[in-house]
Amino acid sequence: MPRFSIIVPAHQAALTIAETLDAIVAQTFGDWECIVVDDGSIDGTLQIATTFSQADPRIRVLHQENQGTAGAYNTGVSSATAEYIVLCSADDILLPGHLARMSAFIDSEAGYDIYVSNGFSWRPGRSRDLIYEYGQSGVIHSLDLADVIRVCFYGVGAVYRRELYGRVGGYRLGVFGEDYDFWLRAMALGARHRYLPQPLSLFRVSPTQKSARLETAYRSDIRLVSDLRHDFQLSPADLRAVDESIRDRERLIADLRRPRSLYRDALRPAPRRILFRLVGRERARRVWHGLKAVARRLVSR
Repeated sequence: MPRFSIIVPAHQAALTIAETLDAIVAQTFGDWECIVVDDGSIDGTLQIATTFSQADPRIRVLHQENQGTAGAYNTGVSSATAEYIVLCSADDILLPGHLARMSAFIDSEAGYDIYVSNGFSWRPGRSRDLIYEYGQSGVIHSLDLADVIRVCFYGVGAVYRRELYGRVGGYRLGVFGEDYDFWLRAMALGARHRYLPQPLSLFRVSPTQKSARLETAYRSDIRLVSDLRHDFQLSPADLRAVDESIRDRERLIADLRRPRSLYRDALRPAPRRILFRLVGRERARRVWHGLKAVARRLVSR
């Protein structure tokens, strides 16, 4: 039985999946299996993945009718044999030392259920920027449920115990943010999180990717934390975090629809805090100053 099962959900990923699988094959830690779930692709995704599986028996390819990312995760994890599940989208990259470093991290920080690392926001051929700038995020630490309700952690290459999948009941179909939903429910059931500050993966930035649909993502977050409040007995601190998260997302949606409000809302702490946690403090400052400049121009018209 391998130590890690890497799950790669893939839909219409012919342009990127070879690079993703090349990076998995190049891992310095070899005790893994990779399960690619072709989720009803009609481009060359299945053929490319099959070629990799023929060259490396550690790679398995499963094909199904399109069920969305949650359905692909469910198929992949249900077929996994390792103790630990590793998540990697078909357009992201695990750096060569990812599995080796995470294996050592798990051994040195035993007793946790979810292990994540820092990474890079990646624009191929243009830039790599740390997701979390070093500082407070430069030390090993854990987040609690209230923290994750406010802002989800970076999840490319995230590792979790396979038994956690059964406890949560898998990934919910029909949910836009299926990974965030899974983390929320896992932590509401008592799962423990641990963060490694070393950057071990690349998150590909593209205007066509799912996460670029900001209003849909914010509305999904509101739904997910509202469902969490309905489905679980939350602590007073967690309930306050739910209310805060909903207010913040509603404000961000309003900002998307009212560009003139950006300058006015630049003085509010909540959007800045979310931006700091998502992209790192130094990059957030640069982005925030840029938004303020745009807002000033709009207000002056």
